Amino acid sequence: MDGGGIDTESGTVQFINSKIIDNTTTGAQGGGIWNAVPMTLIKTEVSGNVAGGSNGQGGGIYNNPAGTLVLRDSSVDRNSANGTGTSQAGGIYNPGGTVTLDRSEVNNNASTVAPGGVWTDTQFTVNRSEIQRNIPTNCAGSPVIITGCVG
Repeated sequence: MDGGGIDTESGTVQFINSKIIDNTTTGAQGGGIWNAVPMTLIKTEVSGNVAGGSNGQGGGIYNNPAGTLVLRDSSVDRNSANGTGTSQAGGIYNPGGTVTLDRSEVNNNASTVAPGGVWTDTQFTVNRSEIQRNIPTNCAGSPVIITGCVG
């Protein structure tokens, strides 16, 4: 089972002034959110979520290739991908979807294997946002390094 807190597969989803916190999936993808639709998070916190399955991806958010994810004034913090094997991206895992970070942060996330912050194979749009203090790395180890992401 993926999407420990939220699993979206149809429609359009928007969260405003919300908290998606302390969810766990024993599956491999999306401890907090598994997304495959147009989704917007406004002033929303995604934290304390865990992708705990083998080769876990996206402790906070897994954005499916069909997904369009916009974070505005939001945070993806203190999530983890800590299952056995090559668990990556405690923050956001994005295999081909579209992601925009606008005045948002991806901080203090962790994974078993780099990167701990963001894994993506497509470039993000980043406006006045930060990706910092993730372990073992912020973005290093991802096929595409997000513009402005260091280490």
